[in-house]
Amino acid sequence: MKIKFAKLCCIVLTLLFLACSSGNERIIKGKWSLAGRMIGGGPSSFWFKGGGTVIGPWEARNYAIQSKGKYVFIDEKHLKIMMNSGYYEGNTYFYDIVQLDEKELILRNNYQKIKLKRTKEK
Repeated sequence: MKIKFAKLCCIVLTLLFLACSSGNERIIKGKWSLAGRMIGGGPSSFWFKGGGTVIGPWEARNYAIQSKGKYVFIDEKHLKIMMNSGYYEGNTYFYDIVQLDEKELILRNNYQKIKLKRTKEK
């Protein structure tokens, strides 16, 4: 009986974790641009696509600096972005998610908060 209860608890916790991650995945999809000041060193905008793909910066006026990579939610409050090509190739960024809703995304790293606003629907 104890083993069945333990398995049930494990399944429930796994489903809860997946539900939180998929909610963030759904909300974050789209183009986000800088809505405040930022200290240099990382992309100033992000285009989060489905399947964990990210482009940053995505501005069309200067294609040469586009970077592409992957993003993963470590948990519901932490985001990891790994750039695989372009200007930021080889860089990995870790952010705390301070706020994530349909209009605003606030990320924090070890030295600043980055405010982003949605610029285009998913």
